[in-house]
Amino acid sequence: MVDLTNTRRIGALVPATNPVVEPDFYRVVPPEITVHFERMWNGAWGSQPGTSTESGHVDSGHRLSMSSAEANEVEWALFGFDVVKMNDDVARGASALSNIGPDVLVYACTSGTWHKGYMAYDRSMAKLMEEASGVESITAVSSCIAAMRRMGSRKLSIAGPYRNYHLRNRLKPLMEEAGFEVLSADGAPWMEDSMNPREIDMDPPQAIIDFAAEVAQDDADTIFLPGTAWRALDAAEELERRLGKTVITVNQATIWMALRRLGWTKPIDGFGSLLRSLE
Repeated sequence: MVDLTNTRRIGALVPATNPVVEPDFYRVVPPEITVHFERMWNGAWGSQPGTSTESGHVDSGHRLSMSSAEANEVEWALFGFDVVKMNDDVARGASALSNIGPDVLVYACTSGTWHKGYMAYDRSMAKLMEEASGVESITAVSSCIAAMRRMGSRKLSIAGPYRNYHLRNRLKPLMEEAGFEVLSADGAPWMEDSMNPREIDMDPPQAIIDFAAEVAQDDADTIFLPGTAWRALDAAEELERRLGKTVITVNQATIWMALRRLGWTKPIDGFGSLLRSLE
């Protein structure tokens, strides 16, 4: 039996539509540490009771009258609008979590802070959480950057459950601002016809492994798998064995960062080299 009298606590903000973050944390975080979640309404996809659940998109008729870049920008603007609405719920969520006395708060959504394409917005979310809760706060994006630096990453191949256009025009510039060389950024081809985050968690780990292995550049030292609702945690170990490269998944990195903040120093096996590097 684990004595929880003096346990350390992680509080995590999760998009309303995300069914993956919680089981990933529960499987990896040691029993001496408890994890507590609060959901954020993420716009049309995570609509509050009594509101529409239809996701914003550009219909095919309008798409035909636009260039590909224009259509992508419009759809990303709609997606970004929903993300901004979700982020309007961050202060409330952080304040609610503060009531359980967490030692660290986590913003467990990647696109929620990289959709703007620059680091200042990511930092503003952590600051907002800290001001609302009085608790040290980290984001998924900042956790991934810290993890890559810890592992000595320099050259990245990004593979994620987003469209190519969005990865290459938003996440790639942010990672370059953070000091990495991005050799490639590829969205899963089956996501090209969808902007609905409820579909991200449907990808089995083997599909993620095969896709990431296919698009990884030979010169990349690190494969980065964003998307907290993507089941990439279970892909990390096999993908590292197959490619001989470091694999950073967003949930893996966020857990790693939270554990470091709590002073956890014991390696954790089974989810890639990053968690084995804890010391």
